[in-house]
Amino acid sequence: MSSDTARIDNVQRRARARGRSAAGSVAESLAFPLAVWAIHLLLTQIPATLAYQFGNFRSTQGFGPKSGAYGGILEPLGGIAGWIAEPFRHWDGTWYRLVAVEGYAEGGAAKAAFWPLYPWLMEFGAGITGLAPETVGYLISNVAFLGALIVLYRLIGMDFNAEIARRTLWVLALFPTAFFFTAVYTESLFLLLASAALLGARRGEWLVAGILGLFAALTRSSGFMLLAPFGVLFIQQYGMSPRRWFPHVVPAALPVLGPIIFGWFLRANGRSFFAFAEEQWQWNRFSATPWRTIDCTIRGCREEVRQFGGVRDSYIKPIDWGWPGELLSNLNWRFITSSDFRYRVGESHILEFLVTVVAFALVLVGLKKLPLYYTAFIVPPLIVPLLTPSSVNPLMSMPRFVLPLFPLFVMIAILLRGRKLAVPLAVGSSFLLVILTMQFAQWYWVA
Repeated sequence: MSSDTARIDNVQRRARARGRSAAGSVAESLAFPLAVWAIHLLLTQIPATLAYQFGNFRSTQGFGPKSGAYGGILEPLGGIAGWIAEPFRHWDGTWYRLVAVEGYAEGGAAKAAFWPLYPWLMEFGAGITGLAPETVGYLISNVAFLGALIVLYRLIGMDFNAEIARRTLWVLALFPTAFFFTAVYTESLFLLLASAALLGARRGEWLVAGILGLFAALTRSSGFMLLAPFGVLFIQQYGMSPRRWFPHVVPAALPVLGPIIFGWFLRANGRSFFAFAEEQWQWNRFSATPWRTIDCTIRGCREEVRQFGGVRDSYIKPIDWGWPGELLSNLNWRFITSSDFRYRVGESHILEFLVTVVAFALVLVGLKKLPLYYTAFIVPPLIVPLLTPSSVNPLMSMPRFVLPLFPLFVMIAILLRGRKLAVPLAVGSSFLLVILTMQFAQWYWVA
């Protein structure tokens, strides 16, 4: 038995010994996540509604509302949905709406890049309620985030204690890009399904874990990667002898069916079986090594990138470190709120780079502090985007991709033991959350 396996077995035994104290009472396990969820909703909904209703949309580069799927501009939702859901349906939200309305058979092939469970639920909910699909998506995201917080409180309490679980929920809910949990995006649904699948696997309930893992693998491509933490937990529970694996290994392998089912469905609708991967080129993605991706981010580079009209030699701009100095030289409201400055901040790549560096630093520190299955859960989804960078931004969407990777936030919670550091960071992170939520609501790029 390896030292890592022994360490995790010890963690499991300690978690069982803690028992009731780890997760607290049933009332607390519901009330605390509900309180965190409510604070998160207030910090995202109020700024988004105010910015969307009374602010000015992005005008730089002539995009704004045309930044959605195929440049289409959606009709106003009207009523309360226009105040609540409409500010959160931007960017990829327009794509999920398009899939919910049209399916995969009609229109352009780029829709195949968006995995099906979330738009299927949007379509189903719209059909039975009469609400707009994006309104249904908004409701799904927010309910799923509450469910995810409840599940995470239980799961983290099993592996650590209630204090770490509570702190993790705050770190996650107040993270600067956590508004994506409120938006018409898959982050909330995937976090709920993945964490619930891991909780089931952690308890040895492999049929439940496998089914939830399959649903997660139909929600986004990284759901398939649940096979890594599943494998760690399975070997811990059943050892290395294949004779002990059956029949539990069958449901443990269910996430592998996610890409197969989606590929079969795409093919049945006139697309290629692997269209979900092939259509990524429409976001200017290309293949590279992780170190090449980082080098392109820091210093810029030239790459052959497939685009409309064929393969083109593209220049990838490096990080723009200039705007912080320019901000210090122009500390006035007019400059800070100008469309040019806000656009430059969003396109500078600084946020993407910093989040990526911090994420990998937390992985390294977590090798000694986190259960091995936590590390197995976060490493593959962090590596894959570095293998498929975009010429628009090599680390595009990384501040969003890290959100469902809850062990990163557990690691932050472990490091933030003292109030002297935790409270200022919570205030600063909440401030950034409000600012970035407003950026998103007014069609500026965030992640």
